[in-house]
Amino acid sequence: MAKKKRRFDELNALKGRIREMGTTYRRLADDLGIGANTLSNKINGFQAFTVSEMEQICEVLDIAPGDVARFFMPSYCKVDSKSA
Repeated sequence: MAKKKRRFDELNALKGRIREMGTTYRRLADDLGIGANTLSNKINGFQAFTVSEMEQICEVLDIAPGDVARFFMPSYCKVDSKSA
C-alpha cells in the first residue's frame, strides 16, 4: 500500500482548537456533513477544505475572521524567530 502524500499544511492550530472547544473529529465532521476520515485527511494536509467547510468550522469552533489564516494557512503565519 502506497503512503499518502501530504499536499497541504498540517493544521496543528486547528487540532488544538478542536480539543480546546471540547469537541471531537466525529462531532465536527457530523456538523460539516462529511465523514470523520475525510475531516482527518483535511486536517492532516492530505485534502483541502472548501471555503464553505472553513466557514462552518469557524462558526462551530468560534474562530474570529481575523484568526482564519492562523488556523487554515499556517505557512503564511510563520514568524521569523530572529525578529520575534
